[in-house]
Amino acid sequence: MTRKYRHGAVGLLGHGEPADTVHANRERWNGWGQGKTALVTGGNAGLGFFTALGLAASGAQVIIASRSMQRSRLARELIEQLVPGSRIRQHELDTSSYASVDRLGRDLASEELDIIVANAGLIHTPRQRQVGVDGHELTLATNFLGHARLIGSLAEQFRQRQLRLIGLGSMSTRMLPADPQNLELHHRYSAYRAYTQSKAALQCFTMALDHRLKQLSWPARSLAVHPGYSISGLSIAVPGINEPTPARRWRDQLQSGFAQGKHQGAVPIIEAALNPGIAATERGAYFGPALLSKGRVRMVKPSRLTRSKKLLDPVWELYRRANDGTDPFGL
Repeated sequence: MTRKYRHGAVGLLGHGEPADTVHANRERWNGWGQGKTALVTGGNAGLGFFTALGLAASGAQVIIASRSMQRSRLARELIEQLVPGSRIRQHELDTSSYASVDRLGRDLASEELDIIVANAGLIHTPRQRQVGVDGHELTLATNFLGHARLIGSLAEQFRQRQLRLIGLGSMSTRMLPADPQNLELHHRYSAYRAYTQSKAALQCFTMALDHRLKQLSWPARSLAVHPGYSISGLSIAVPGINEPTPARRWRDQLQSGFAQGKHQGAVPIIEAALNPGIAATERGAYFGPALLSKGRVRMVKPSRLTRSKKLLDPVWELYRRANDGTDPFGL
C-alpha cells in the first residue's frame, strides 16, 4: 500500500522541493499545467496575480475572476507579456454578492475546470461591522460564503473530474481562535476578528470537503493552503499591480525577519494546485511556509479548531445556507 503523508517536506510527494519564489519555479512547473484550466478568484492583484502568473507559466489556461474588469484586463495583459503564448480570460466576480456568484456559475457551467483557487477576499476589513447585499457580515460573505456558493454550483465538476480546489486559509487562525457560535460577529466585532474568522471558516470547509469527497468516492481533491505573512512591500514590483511607495518598502523591510513577498506566498498555492504527487497526501492536507510566517513550502499542521467538529458543524451549516439550504456534496 502506498504511504500517505500529512506533514513534512513537499519532496515526500516524489517530485523534489520547490524553490521559494514563483519565478524561480517556472522550470519546475513548466508543463504541469498543460491542458488544464484554472479559475483564480481575485487573480488581478496580490497573491492572486502571482498565482495566475505561475499557473499560466505552467501551461494552464487561466480564468481571472474579480470585481474590477479593468484591473483584470491589466493583469491579463501583463501575464501575456511575461508568459508569451499564455491563455488568459476574464470574468467579473464579486464574492460578496450571490447574484454575481450565480452569474459566474452559469458562465462556467459548460467549462471543464481542473483547478479552482478560492483566493478573492477582503484583507483590509471594515473597522465597523458591515452587512453585504445578501444580509451577511461583509468579510465572511466575501471571503467564505461567496466561495461556498460558487463551489456548490460547480459540484458536478467535482463528481466528474480530478479537479483540485485550493482554499486559502491563514496563519492568523493560529493566533486568534474563531468563535463557532459567533461567525457572523453579531457581537464582539473587530476588523482582525472578522478576517481571522472568515479565513478559519474557509480553511475548515476546504479540509472537511476533502474528506467528504473521499466518502463520496469522487475523484476531486480539496486542499487548504496558507501563504504565511506575505506583504506588498517585500514583493517584486509589477507595474499597475504592485507598486508600493518607498515609505511602504521601508516599513515592510523592517518586518523582513518574519515576513515575505507575495511572489513567495503564492508558491504553496501553486504547488498544491499542480504537484503531480498530491495523491500521496492524506485527506485534509494543508500547505504553508515551514516557519509559519515565511519559508519553503511544507505540508504543515493547521490549527486544531479548524479540524474540529466544534467549528465544522456551524461552518457546514453556513455553506448549506449559502446554497439555499441544500448540500450539493451530501452523502
